Amino acid sequence: MPITRLAGPCLLTPDPLTPFLPMPATRAFLALLVCGSLALAAEPAKLRTLAGKQVDGELVSVSDKEIVLQGAAGPVATPVQEVLDVDLGGTPAPPAGNYSAVELADGTQLFGTDFSLKGKEVRIKLPAGTELTLPLATVASFLRDANDTQARADWQAILGRKGARDVVAVRDKAGKLNGLDGTFGDGDAEGEAIAFETATGARTNIKLERVQAMKFVRRPDPEAPEPLCKVYDVHRNVLVAKTVAAAAGGAVSVTTVSGAKVEVQRDLLARLDYSKGKLTYLSDVEPVRVNQTFGEDRIGAYRRDKNADGDALRLGDKTYAKGLSLLPYTELVYDIGGNYKEFKAVLGPGTTSGPGRPVRVLVEADGKEIFAAEVKPTDPPLPVARDVKDVRQLRIVVTPVNLLDLDAGVQFADARVSK
Repeated sequence: MPITRLAGPCLLTPDPLTPFLPMPATRAFLALLVCGSLALAAEPAKLRTLAGKQVDGELVSVSDKEIVLQGAAGPVATPVQEVLDVDLGGTPAPPAGNYSAVELADGTQLFGTDFSLKGKEVRIKLPAGTELTLPLATVASFLRDANDTQARADWQAILGRKGARDVVAVRDKAGKLNGLDGTFGDGDAEGEAIAFETATGARTNIKLERVQAMKFVRRPDPEAPEPLCKVYDVHRNVLVAKTVAAAAGGAVSVTTVSGAKVEVQRDLLARLDYSKGKLTYLSDVEPVRVNQTFGEDRIGAYRRDKNADGDALRLGDKTYAKGLSLLPYTELVYDIGGNYKEFKAVLGPGTTSGPGRPVRVLVEADGKEIFAAEVKPTDPPLPVARDVKDVRQLRIVVTPVNLLDLDAGVQFADARVSK
């Protein structure tokens, strides 16, 4: 696939907003090369390993096999299979003003100040002025005015409906966003409308100026390669990468799952995320069984990435971005498929508005107890690490110690399974 040289800085970074529509990878086309040259050691990097080790230094090289950082004591090479992520020091910032958000079928997410569609092609103009031309068949979703909180919320509500058809969303005269199921065709030659057939068989051409959002159903590509990592840049785009390697002039060369070849200037990189398939946070997956019963006239609902009050998880003087908060009378069962080696978490009392009361915590692996403890409100954080090799189901149960269970609870900060 040829590489197209485009003016302006590179794009690639994460969408901090809620993903519009997670889609399986399909064969796509994208070509992008960012102009300019910069030393690879532009910013100090922080590399985290699966074993919990951190390596600091300047990024020397990166390949599909290893990442090398230049530390105070010399170069340190870390095999890619041991890497969780690399923080490259870039500070992501959203585009200024109005912008659209586009997600491709391979998971790539892009922000643009302009979006147009003609025939079977779409064009996206990035905040720096770079224009991308992509096949319409690679687009999974489009949202106009993605900078608007209400627009995002309305679109997510529509996407929450179950359905196997494409969806177009337009606003009525009262400003309400309405979604219509159907099937998209191509755009017209003038770039003013897109063909759409409703679920009832009615055919129409919808003016693009009226379209607020679109969802396209894309079939998975069985031949698509597994992603190596995700590459994030300071413009909050994200690129799903098949390979990543050092390139001439201090850039980093990326080949995406869709087959795109990209070169990113070092100072525009924010993060390389290699964690997929190596480490899974329990708050990111759905339990296969959830039992929550009444205790003292309340339901022992569990929270993800929040404490019982809906605030950040906090144990001692440390705040955690990931984890679970459980009240008494809660049972969660996770199917981990025998694919992981270790379960880890930092256990501590739940944070509530009251004084708190003790609870009992039980963790089982395929029905065998691997951890049990009584957690009191005054207990310090307790790191937990247990072997779960070949374990298929992980069960967590929280029960009250006393008959009065008001203000009782427990936090599993950083609860995760890893290989």
